[in-house]
Amino acid sequence: MSQLINKAAEKHKTWINVVNSFGCPKNISEDIVQEMYIYLIRYEKEGKNIWYEDGEVNYYYIFKQLRGIYVSFLRSNSKITKVSLDEIDKQFEEIDPIEYEEQYERFLNGYLRAVDDVYWYDKKVFELIARGKSVAELSRETKIGYYSLYNTYNKVKNKLKDDLL
Repeated sequence: MSQLINKAAEKHKTWINVVNSFGCPKNISEDIVQEMYIYLIRYEKEGKNIWYEDGEVNYYYIFKQLRGIYVSFLRSNSKITKVSLDEIDKQFEEIDPIEYEEQYERFLNGYLRAVDDVYWYDKKVFELIARGKSVAELSRETKIGYYSLYNTYNKVKNKLKDDLL
């Protein structure tokens, strides 16, 4: 092990207490401190100096690393919503297949009626773009202006949204 890691490891309990002071549970504090050691190894390999002049580890630097790792941990956990399998099963039990098919039929019929009300040119542009052709490709192939096609597509899309919702 390197001298830097050895010096930092001497204060391992201090680092755990620092992370605990952020409001972090003990088991997660251990992981965060271990992550900090990984960062120290990387920085040392890159040739970065995080020593004080008297040969001590830069405590402020380590504090900032621990704080950054903890904040990253909080951000990543805030994006994850945990749902139990029982809740998922209940949602699927509540769906009536016949009712779902009826809703789909109503939506499809409404969509077809709304598309039939659109001018033929607008309908053709919308269908081509909706099937996966990009506006730029269509513009090059047809020699129709990019913004003309883009505005036509958006006009039809917004009309369908208004009619169906």
